[in-house]
Amino acid sequence: MNSALFLLVINMAIGLCFAAGFLALSQRASTRLGWWCAAGFLAATATAATEASGFALTMPRLISTLSFGFLMLAAVFIVAGLRRHYSPAETNRTLYAFGLALAVLNPLVIFELPRGTIGQALAYQLPFAAVFAFGAHNVLARAQRPVDVTVGVILAAVALQFMAKGALGPLVGAGHAPGVADYVFSLYAYYSQTLGSILSLALGVSLFALLTVEVMEEHAQHLQKDALSGLRNRSAFFAEAEAALRRLPARQTAGVVICDLDHFKSVNDRFGHAAGDEVIARFGALLGEAGGKDGIAGRIGGEEFCLLLPSGGLERSTARVEWLRKRLAEARFLNLPTGITVTASFGITAAGAREPLPDALRRADLALYRAKAEGRNDYRIAPTTPH
Repeated sequence: MNSALFLLVINMAIGLCFAAGFLALSQRASTRLGWWCAAGFLAATATAATEASGFALTMPRLISTLSFGFLMLAAVFIVAGLRRHYSPAETNRTLYAFGLALAVLNPLVIFELPRGTIGQALAYQLPFAAVFAFGAHNVLARAQRPVDVTVGVILAAVALQFMAKGALGPLVGAGHAPGVADYVFSLYAYYSQTLGSILSLALGVSLFALLTVEVMEEHAQHLQKDALSGLRNRSAFFAEAEAALRRLPARQTAGVVICDLDHFKSVNDRFGHAAGDEVIARFGALLGEAGGKDGIAGRIGGEEFCLLLPSGGLERSTARVEWLRKRLAEARFLNLPTGITVTASFGITAAGAREPLPDALRRADLALYRAKAEGRNDYRIAPTTPH
C-alpha cells in the first residue's frame, strides 16, 4: 500500500468515526445540525473510497463523476446544515442548485479538459472552494462565540486549500499521471490527502465542539426554565437581570416590575390545582409577551413573577403593565367557570445602571404591597430611590 492510498484509508476512517459521533450526539440535541454533519462526513467517506478503488477500475469518467459528486455532496450537506443552524429563515435552494449543476457539468465538461493544466485544475477545485467560502461567510457573519469563530475560520481554511490545489496542483504532479485511475500513485495525491486529513480532522473536531456546545446550552436552558410558566426560574432570572443592569449605560434606567396573582390560593382551593396550573401558565405566557425581545421575565415564587425591561424606564414599564392587565382581564380559562376573572397586582420601579437588583426589588415590592392593600388588581409606582 503506497502513502497516498494509506492516507485515503485514514480519511475513510476519519469520516466514518465523525459520522458515528455526530449521529450519537444528535440523539440529545433538538438542532438538526448533527444529522447534516453526519451525512456530510459519510459522503466524504464515499469520496475517499471511490478514489482508493480507482486504480482497479477501467472507467475513469465514472471514477471522476463519483469522486466529484460525493465530495460536492459532502460540502453541500455541511454548509447547508450550518446555514440552517445559523440562519433558519433562509433557504438553501441556490446552494443545492449550484452543487447539482456542477456535479452534472463535471463529467460533461470538466472531465474533457486536458489533465495537468491550470484550467482543468481550477475548474475542478474552485466549485468546492466556493461552497466552503460561502459557508465560512455565513458562519462568521453570525458568530457570537469562540466556537462559532473557530468553525468559520476552519471553513475558510478548507476553501483556501481547494483554491491552492487548483492553482498549485499542476506544479506538483496533479495531472502528469496517465489518467484518473492513476491518481492514487501521484505525488499530488500524497500532498492532497495529507492536507485533506489534517483539515478533515480540524473541521470534524470544530463541528463536534459546536454541536456539543449547543447541547450543553440547551440543557442549561432547560435547567433554568420554570416548567409550569415557561419563564426563567428564580436563579436564572436573578442572574440575567443582574447582568442586564451591569450592562446599562450610565444614564439609562431599566424598568422593574413585580407581579402577584390576586387570591391565587383561593383559585387552587375552590377549583383545583389544574385550574391553578392553567392560570400560572397563561400569566407566564402573557408576561413573556409583555417583555418583548429584550425583556427578562421570570417566576420568582409560587404566584409571584418579575419582569425587567432594560430600556424605556418607568414609561415603558407602566404601558406594559396596562397591556398585561387588559389581556389578563380578557383571558378565558378552561378550568375556571364562566364569569370568573383572574387579576394581578403590580409594583413598578426604575433601576439605575449597576444598581444592585435586590435594592430595586425591595422598592418594587413595597409598591406591590400598596397596590394589594389598596384594593388589588392595580399597580403602584415606587420612587427611584427610597425615601
